Amino acid sequence: MLCHCIEAFTANNAQPFTDALALYAIPLIANNIVSLYRGEGTDEQWSKVCLSGTIGGMVINTAGITLGHAMEHPVSGLKDITHGRGLAAIEPVAIEATYRYNRFKFGRIARMLGGFTAEDCAPRMRTLLKSLDLDVTLGDLGIGKKDIPWLARNARKVSPGNLVNTPGSESTTSEESLENLYASMI
Repeated sequence: MLCHCIEAFTANNAQPFTDALALYAIPLIANNIVSLYRGEGTDEQWSKVCLSGTIGGMVINTAGITLGHAMEHPVSGLKDITHGRGLAAIEPVAIEATYRYNRFKFGRIARMLGGFTAEDCAPRMRTLLKSLDLDVTLGDLGIGKKDIPWLARNARKVSPGNLVNTPGSESTTSEESLENLYASMI
C-alpha cells in the first residue's frame, strides 16, 4: 500500500486529488506500520493503516502505478514471490532511477519517511523495509542473472502503461535500462 501511494503520487498521470490522498496516506503508513508489524500496535494504528490501504487502491485506480510495479509483476510471475516481497526488492532501486525526474515530489516523500531531500527517499525506504524484515534483493528471492532478459522483455510487454506513467520514462524504461536495473537488484 505504501508503494501504491508513492507511485501514484509520483506518476505522470498524478493529479491534485490523488496527490492529496497519497500525501495523507503515506505518513499514516510510515508512522504506524512498524509497531503493527512488531505486534505493539493499537486499534487506532490498525485503523490508520487500513484506511491507507483503501486510499492506496483509490489513487492507483486514478493515477496508476509506475516502474516499481511494472518491474515486479514479471518477477512474481516467474517465481513464487509475493507481491510485497518483490516490491521490497525493487521499489528502492526504482526510486533511485526516477527521483531526479520529479525531485519535488520525491523530496516530499523523503521528508515523510524521515529524510530531507529527494536523494534521501530510497535510503529512507530501505530503512523502513529493514524495520519490517523486508531488506531483500531479487537474488534473495531466487532471481538470477539468467532471468534478467526475460524479466525486462516481459516488463515492457505486460506493463507498457505503467512504464510510460513513470517519471523519466523515456530514459529509464528501455529494455537495456530495465536489464541494468534488474541486475542492480540481484
